[in-house]
Amino acid sequence: MAGKKKLLLFGANHALIDDFFEQLADRFEMLSCSSHAEDICGHLSYYDPDAAVLCVYDEKREELSMLGQVKELLKKRGSVLVVAGDGTKCDDFERMMPQMADCVVRRSRVCNCRMMGGQIDTFLNTMSMFRMIKKEENDSAVISANHVAHGSGSHAVPIAPVSKSGQKESLDDLLAAAAQAVEEMAAMPVQRKPGERRHVLVVDDDSSMLRMIKDILGERYDVAAAISGKVALKFLESRRTDLILLDYEMPEQSGADVYEKILQNPALRHIPVVFLTGVSDRERIAAVLAMRPRGYLLKPIDSERLKKTVEEIVG
Repeated sequence: MAGKKKLLLFGANHALIDDFFEQLADRFEMLSCSSHAEDICGHLSYYDPDAAVLCVYDEKREELSMLGQVKELLKKRGSVLVVAGDGTKCDDFERMMPQMADCVVRRSRVCNCRMMGGQIDTFLNTMSMFRMIKKEENDSAVISANHVAHGSGSHAVPIAPVSKSGQKESLDDLLAAAAQAVEEMAAMPVQRKPGERRHVLVVDDDSSMLRMIKDILGERYDVAAAISGKVALKFLESRRTDLILLDYEMPEQSGADVYEKILQNPALRHIPVVFLTGVSDRERIAAVLAMRPRGYLLKPIDSERLKKTVEEIVG
């Protein structure tokens, strides 16, 4: 099993840094340092975190001037800068330092520290997957070039992500889109009655998968099962749900088809969707991420990962 992702925490919001250590130690390996550029860069050189997390509070522009140096070093090391804090403080940061953060996570009444950790984890997972796909594309390009150079007659063309406009997107564009999706989902209002059991709709053409997920989540959540996309959409005409776990590949209507119909319906588009997809199919995962769901879970489903994902989204 892969080790925990590593975060380097710094900034003036010491209360948030304390909360990260207290509430997210099960998910991340963490270290904190001062906000001096020399100290941050020194920690980056030996700690090698997946992300440096600036916990903002009331820093002035001159106090943030060192971030350019930090960001450059992070980029060279293949890491990212995440900004975390209360909504207004994050807004102030983005006004002072536009385009500096790779991802911004905001704490609010409906988004606590645990949920912020989930958003950071989702972003890092997305970033990691895009980089893996990009590496495979580059490897394919090298193989294709070698075939051409040796007169093999191969007509293989490396696949690159394509935007809706038909333009090839760079990895930075895809990561920016992933960060935007994280922010959009985090900003959505959550309205629940006190003590109300949250509802999860599971959509999968495999009845054994439906039973397994229902067994895992049933003790804490009300779980409904749909054996097809058609059944799920019919269910949603008259019933509400807090989360949809949606198999990506199903006969007749695929998960992508169902998700598109959900997004086209103003009454449903606010419902968070987590795709269930195969562990080894890179093209399928790339297609999943391009649709910007709330997240995805790889099959075979890990029960603890499933529980954490659902808890972070619906509580």
